[in-house]
Order: sequence, then C-alpha cells, then structure tokens
Amino acid sequence: MSLPVQYPTASLKPRREESLQGGHLWIFSGALQQPPHWIEPGGLVDVKAANGQFVARGYYNPQTDIAIRILTRDREEAIDEVFFRDRVRRALALRQAFDPEQTSAYRLIHSEGDGLPGLIVDHYAGILVVQVHTRGMERLRSLLIDALRDETGARGILLRNDSQSRRREGLEVEEPLAVSGDVPERIIVRENGVRFLVDPWQGQKTGFFIDQRDKRAALRQYARDKRVLNCFSYTGGFSVYAALTDPGTRVTSVDVSAPALEMARENFSLNGLDPDRHEFLIADVFDYLAQARRDGSLFDVVILDPPAFARSQGARSQALKAYRRLNTLGMQVLQPGGILLTCSCSGVVHLDDLLGVLAQAAQHVQRPVQLLETCTHSLDHPINLAMPETGYLKAIFCRVG
Repeated sequence: MSLPVQYPTASLKPRREESLQGGHLWIFSGALQQPPHWIEPGGLVDVKAANGQFVARGYYNPQTDIAIRILTRDREEAIDEVFFRDRVRRALALRQAFDPEQTSAYRLIHSEGDGLPGLIVDHYAGILVVQVHTRGMERLRSLLIDALRDETGARGILLRNDSQSRRREGLEVEEPLAVSGDVPERIIVRENGVRFLVDPWQGQKTGFFIDQRDKRAALRQYARDKRVLNCFSYTGGFSVYAALTDPGTRVTSVDVSAPALEMARENFSLNGLDPDRHEFLIADVFDYLAQARRDGSLFDVVILDPPAFARSQGARSQALKAYRRLNTLGMQVLQPGGILLTCSCSGVVHLDDLLGVLAQAAQHVQRPVQLLETCTHSLDHPINLAMPETGYLKAIFCRVG
C-alpha cells in the first residue's frame, strides 16, 4: 500500500472543518489558526482540523479572503496529472448529454461546480478557451493544459487570462495565447441547431454567453409574430432565436458596442435571416429605454440581459437600484399583456432580490405582473450543492398587464 502524499499543512480553528466535510470548497483566512507563512502563494497544502485530523487538500493564497480552495478530500489523491485527467473525464461525461450535431458550444469546466475552483473552460466546436482566475490554479496550469489536450482531443486551446479579476489574486492580466494547436479568429458553433459566430480571442467572457442557451430556447414560445426588443444584445443570441420563430417577428437589438452589433447582423445572415428587416441600434440601453418611453414606442417582448451590476457585496445596494430602474423602464415600453424576460448575472444578487426588484418596478408603474418561469443554470454550469453562493445566473419570464 502506497503512503499518503505529503504536503505542507495548515490547521483550522476548532469546529471550522464542518462546512468542508459537508462539501464546501472554500476556507476563509479567519478560519485558520495562524497564516501559514511558510507556504508559497498558490502552493498546495493539507488542511487539518484542530485535533490534527486530515480534512482536505487544496491551494493557498494569503492575498485573498478565501485563503484555501479545496481540490480533494481524499488524503491519498495527489494533485498531479492523474488528478486533472480524472476531473476532465468526469466533466466530459456530464456534457455527453449534448447532441454534437445540434449543440457544439458548451462549458466544459465550471470551476467549483466541477471540482476545479478558479478554472473555466468553454468548448467551441473542438476549440477550448481556458480562463485561469486563481494563483493556485495558475501554478498547476501546465498539468491542466496537458490533461485537457489529451482527454478532449481538442484541435486548439486558447488561454484567455485577460480578466481583471486576476489582479485580486496577485496575478498579471495577460494577452490571449494559443497554448495548443491552431485557434482561428472566428468559430462557427451550433446551439440547439442555431448557428453563431464566436470570437474566442476578443469576445466577451470566452467569446459567447453560453450560459443563456436554455433561456434563449425558452424565448421561442413567446416571440412568434411579435415585436421584440433585445437590450444589451451583444452579438444577438436572443435576437436570432426570436427572429427565427416567425417571418412576422421583428427584432430591435440595442447594444453600446458597434462591433458586437455588426456580428449580430452576421449571425442573422448565417441563419438565413435578412438583417435589414430588423433594427440594430448602437446606444446606451438606459438612454434608449428612456427615449422610447417618451416617444411612446411599445414592444410585445422586452429582454433585459445586462452585464453584472455588482461584483462584490459592497456594490449590492447600488446594483439593486440599477436593476430596479432598468426593469421599470422595461415595463414602461411593454404593450399590455407583453412579456418581460429579465436577467441578472450578479452573484451577490439572488433570485429573491430580483423578484423583489420586479415587484417594486410593477408597483412604480402600477401594472400587474404575472410570474411565468424562473431559470438558473443549465447542466453545463453545475453548482456544488454545498456552495449555493457560487450560483450567479437568474432569469425570469413574466407577463406585464
């Protein structure tokens, strides 16, 4: 029998191991008996309870409130190439639910949800786009890339370490870099049979908002032969789905980015739609909605899918005000009986918060609102049940009287 792998140790204060035993993957700095100064930032560490019993193994960063992120609770599991291959294989098994002829864009690794905190990997028709957000995962990067290449057979792997969130971990923000194979400037992917162009090098996130796939599909039942307004439209994901429902559907896409709207037009053409039969407007959404209200413009369906208004607990109050104003404006340009789809990707804003915002907006405009559907993450964005705080996406369909 092989001996357990030895790593430096960090000890917890009494009774601080309970959440870890329940499946949580974070240890905050205040739970440690003393900061383990002898461990390099990002280095691997064994976590022990106050009585000296092994609890878990993870990586340590003294620069962040989350001091240790857990990788395994198996004392005999080394954090090596075998470990990463196993995690990648587990993730691949879940994504086999997708029919590759219908959907070739999905998240392959969803951080804590797939047991690899600090890591995002998105799959685009055989190309992988990787984001490393933490110092510990950065130190393990070469093992990770090797496992991804060998287990997936990807024809190209692009490292997108250009997120500003890396600075909180003491990491540099880097230019995108192809670390395996060839990565084209554009990729054509399928999503529920709908085709989209993805820019893996420059596009937002990793090139496309994969997490809204099922919400875009759900929109179809509401958009047939309707006038649809898609706010924060980016490259037209919701817009294309809506336009495909019926030749009589007319879509107005509003975004502040001219390049995103140009790609949205291309996505219309890619799916056999004439972009000239629809509107693509470069504008600040808040300004556009305010002007549309003054002009008396009305729509049958309004989609509000803004970027995150809050990335920390300290920004939560201001974010709720912004969501309240946005949804009030959205309701004011809806026909009686119109459909509002409102979304939030702010992790510190919960579903109950968003429902409360809707209720306040409805009271402000004095219109009844019927809740129709609520949506969160799809199967390629799994959430660790012990870590509900890592869930970030909320989407609500409602009918405004």
